Amino acid sequence: MKILVISDTHITSPADDFPDTLSRQIKQCDYCFHAGDFAIYWAYKKISQQIKTYAVAGNMDDQQIQKTLPLKQTINIGGFSFGLIHGRGSPNTLGQYIEYQFQKNYKNIDLFIFGHSHQPTDIERNGKIYFNPGSAGDTITGKVRTYGILEINGTQLKRRIEKIG
Repeated sequence: MKILVISDTHITSPADDFPDTLSRQIKQCDYCFHAGDFAIYWAYKKISQQIKTYAVAGNMDDQQIQKTLPLKQTINIGGFSFGLIHGRGSPNTLGQYIEYQFQKNYKNIDLFIFGHSHQPTDIERNGKIYFNPGSAGDTITGKVRTYGILEINGTQLKRRIEKIG
């Protein structure tokens, strides 16, 4: 099973489509996790019509996304539990923010997926994985556009962050 992980696409009009790299990955993956900041509802609708998409609202999303999507969710797929959230505040305190937001079921979640900072992150802390695919649509705070791939094979969960060429 293959999962595309994206965040911070920041698409502000239908003219600003998803990069070709993401369009190809959508066709190769079983699911998509989007950690917020689509920007406009059109972007959420377009991707969710192409692939089963789990998504959350981010701080830069329009009102329609804010009304449609939750701020966080827990997803169970392939024997793993994923906590999906956008993030808020300083990049230096995102880990604490995530732990606070998921405190009720923190011990049951294997991997936390988040965005907001635009900085690709793949770290283990306190036996948990914190995975930020970086920004798929912005290079203002990150030097390159990136996305993530999760692959589940039995009891193995592999993860990687890829550059958008």
